[in-house]
This record gives sequence, C-alpha cells and structure tokens, in this order.
Amino acid sequence: MAASPSGGSIVTIIVSEPAIHGVILVAGLVVILGNSEEASWDVLVKVIATLVVFWAAHVYAGAVAHLGDEYEGDTPWRTRALRAVRDSLDHSWGMLLAGVIPVVVLTLGTLNLVSDQYAIWGTLWATVVVLGVLGWLGVASWTPLPQARMLGAVITSLLGLLLVILKALVK
Repeated sequence: MAASPSGGSIVTIIVSEPAIHGVILVAGLVVILGNSEEASWDVLVKVIATLVVFWAAHVYAGAVAHLGDEYEGDTPWRTRALRAVRDSLDHSWGMLLAGVIPVVVLTLGTLNLVSDQYAIWGTLWATVVVLGVLGWLGVASWTPLPQARMLGAVITSLLGLLLVILKALVK
C-alpha cells in the first residue's frame, strides 16, 4: 500500500469525509460557476482556489478541535499544537486528492483539449465516478461482499448524480 505524505495509506486518506467533501465541493462549484457552459480559466481558478481555501479551513478547524486531545500529562503546548496540526493534515489530505480527477477534467476544457461543454459535464460525471469509487472502497474496508460494495458505490454516486441533475435544471 502506498504511503501518504504523513505516513498513512493512500486508501485511508482518500476514503474519508474530507475526500467526499472535496469532490462535492468541486462539483457544486462547477454547477454554479459553469452556468454559461464555459470551462474558462476563471472557473478553473475559482474552483481550485475554493478547494484549497476549504482544505486549509478544514486543517485549521481540525487542529483547533484537537488541541485538547489527551497527550502525555505535561506535554508542552508547542508539541500539542504541532501534533494537532499534523493529525489534522493526516485526516484532511483526501479533500485535495479526491478533487484532483474532476479538476483535471475541467482543465481539459480550459486548455481547449475538449469543448467547454464536455469539460463541464465531464467534470460532473467524473465526480459521480469518483464518489462511486469512494463508496466502493469505504464499504470494502469492512466487508468482502461484492453486493455490499456495489450498494455502497451506488448510494455514494447518487450524491454526484443529484449534482448532475441540478446542473441540468440550472442550465
């Protein structure tokens, strides 16, 4: 299993609440910002900037929330703070990593490698697929049953499908 920047496995980093939040954030922004069917640089920059800001806010909130976690009794405050930040980073990488695939698809439109319309819709469908994979992997962590894994994938994908439907209605 590959290691993350902080030492955890990539699967445990990716299959997390922040990962799902990151994918949904990218898709939601594309629904809102891509209203004109353009995958412009402006949309791409706003999506990436918002994803990074939300990731930083998630890391900060996690660190603050865990400053009071139980460590050794007389641990200095700097050590506690560094541990809290490190633990929050460990938990939050998935938000950035899971958002990469949809952002790459959106980038194809800004580089004129695909039409803007294909980039916008491709980004949304990529989020459905990424969410399905996250659902599959999440359920696979606790059961070997393929039916349960498929159900996890389908249920998680439905959130992305709702965003696709929303985009179709907002058009």
